Amino acid sequence: MKKVFQDAVDKYVTAVIVYGKTQDSKLYIEPEYTTQVGQDVVLDAFLKGVLMVQVGDALFRPVKVNGVKVTVAELSGSPAAATLTEYSAKAVS
Repeated sequence: MKKVFQDAVDKYVTAVIVYGKTQDSKLYIEPEYTTQVGQDVVLDAFLKGVLMVQVGDALFRPVKVNGVKVTVAELSGSPAAATLTEYSAKAVS
């Protein structure tokens, strides 16, 4: 069993928003898409349940994080079908 603890710096954090760029399928720390977010930041926020991905005006809660890949799901159509989109974080060694 692995336990994830909130640190003192997380006390009032309710969301960590990263920005997904559809042209290159990467995640960035700012909406200007200049600095790619690190894998460690993404995993930490996901484990604490506060990670959100903003793509355009839409906000998503990721459904999966696997290595540097973050997967978000969008429902569309009738009957509703899920479309999965993967974005990449920067690998941290």
